[in-house]
Amino acid sequence: MSALRRHLVAVFAACITLAVGIALGSGPLQRADGRDDTATLEASNSTLEDQLHSARAANVLDAALVKSLAPSLLQNRLTGRAVTVFVLPGVAGPSIAAMRAAIQQAGGSLAVVVTLAADVVDPGKKAYVGSVASSSLHRLDGAGTGSDEAFAQLGLVLARAYVAPPSSQQFDDTAVKIDAELQGAKLVTLDAEPTVRGTAVVVLAPGHHGADAASSARNVITGDLLSTLSPAAEAVVVVTPETGRYPGGLLDILSDTDAVNGLNVATTNAGTSPTGTLVAVYALTGALSGTPGEFGVVDGLPVLPTGLRFAP
Repeated sequence: MSALRRHLVAVFAACITLAVGIALGSGPLQRADGRDDTATLEASNSTLEDQLHSARAANVLDAALVKSLAPSLLQNRLTGRAVTVFVLPGVAGPSIAAMRAAIQQAGGSLAVVVTLAADVVDPGKKAYVGSVASSSLHRLDGAGTGSDEAFAQLGLVLARAYVAPPSSQQFDDTAVKIDAELQGAKLVTLDAEPTVRGTAVVVLAPGHHGADAASSARNVITGDLLSTLSPAAEAVVVVTPETGRYPGGLLDILSDTDAVNGLNVATTNAGTSPTGTLVAVYALTGALSGTPGEFGVVDGLPVLPTGLRFAP
């Protein structure tokens, strides 16, 4: 798939070069001797069009192959594991459905899917989020975050409500009360009423990136949440589209800060395509065995978790 991506980039770069050449020439390309070279341009365009069609066809076939192999590759990877899925604002429904299906194909059970409201990652709502988090903190048997940061406190509260160690997975009275507070404050919505809390966590995040203040703030806030939510789980995988590792993206920020440093957190920017969900599940199982890492496309190169690395 990475080879295909590089091929497409090269083809599109060639197309852009042609377009620029046409624009600069204000018409058909001209040879150095002034003769019209329209025929050469038409031939080049035809070749590029053939290459694009071939690349698209290869992509369709690759996707079909991965989709057909996915059930056998996923089989038993998460057997006996209850998984909590946290969905950040901006993640589309099909991505959630694809991740749910992959977890179930891998033999895991969905403890609960928790969709976080936009207020949760809005710096303008810090005071409100902090007040809700503070209200719930007294239920945590004196536990604290070591910080008065509102979003870090909320991460701890979310963890207590929806994440648990294997020894106490029940959705107990404390979790029920915190859940009621969070839903009453409209900070979360749940896909169903939970009966257990997950020991493993999947975080689905959008691919927002860049230096603009809004994107940076959302991603920094998400890092704060993960810093206090992640220690409650046996393992966590953070899943974004490819752009999540672009400068200013969530995975870029996580790799440059201490938010999850030393925690059992894996990351992947392979998205939630059939290939992406495979990578996510294998990244999570790797973290569960104590070997988290950065997967997907890292520094322009494909990086696959253990189990998906096939010998040539």
